[in-house]
Amino acid sequence: MKIKLLQSIFIINCVIFNFLILDQFKQVIISKNHNGSNVIDKMPLVIVDPFEASAVNAKPIAQRSLQFRKYLSASVKIVVSRASGSGTIVYYNKKDNIAYIQTCGHLWNGNMSSDEGKKRSKKCKVVVWYHNNKKLKDPKYYNAKVIYHSNDRSKDVALLSFNPDWEPNYFPIAPNNYKIEKDDKLHSLGCDNGGEVAHYSVRVLGYNNSSDLVTTENSPRPGRSGGGLMTTSGYFVGVCWGTSDYSGNGTGYFTPLKTIRKINEENGYGWINETTNYARKLPIIDKNNPQGEYPEGYIPIPKAA
Repeated sequence: MKIKLLQSIFIINCVIFNFLILDQFKQVIISKNHNGSNVIDKMPLVIVDPFEASAVNAKPIAQRSLQFRKYLSASVKIVVSRASGSGTIVYYNKKDNIAYIQTCGHLWNGNMSSDEGKKRSKKCKVVVWYHNNKKLKDPKYYNAKVIYHSNDRSKDVALLSFNPDWEPNYFPIAPNNYKIEKDDKLHSLGCDNGGEVAHYSVRVLGYNNSSDLVTTENSPRPGRSGGGLMTTSGYFVGVCWGTSDYSGNGTGYFTPLKTIRKINEENGYGWINETTNYARKLPIIDKNNPQGEYPEGYIPIPKAA
């Protein structure tokens, strides 16, 4: 009887051990309370990184030159109680003068739906360094409203709004079927270490089992949480939520496009997913340019007779 009991205990322990080992490889294990991040944005640290072997170990290079101005001008700093992160303007309603910002959810504790947000009227600050192509002499602060925030694993996203005193350019959320492939070059924006917003070029490694979009090169450091991931073609495709190395030498983790669109939809803001500049999609018939290739914003003008 005693032997059978010991055998049973041994088998149970083996099952538990194997489950933990297997689960370690299925899930990205993170720490939300690592020293050094709490004072900025509580950026989660990925401590079991399945992409570690593919990471580029080099200090991130912040870029703020004129060629990156269109990315910088849509990017902001988010200031909350005793912490700060980053965000991206994804839509501007000119009629009501409301700009909408997509950011991460872990700047706040727990979850808050848009319905709950209407009751709580949670606020934060938005800091900008650019009014479109114009670099401001000093950063400017704006009061912002927190519409909702989601802090669940693999659903780290939030939506804010504020009233700007300029007509901001923005990066619309990409269509649901937009494809992002391995080795694609994307643009990561944010306020690393709580500083001025900067541009960082990153390369896509792929998606993990939790559906996070994983990148390398110029990987995020605390302060970039909530910062946008943009394409050269002008779309917003991801939100920064974590890193495998606080120094920026590891890999970056982003809430992917489909998740962002889904959480917006669940909170009654699915319409913001469809605010792509439709004028870009209108067919242009121009006999002076029969091949049909046009730069962005092209307006055909008839030749003089």
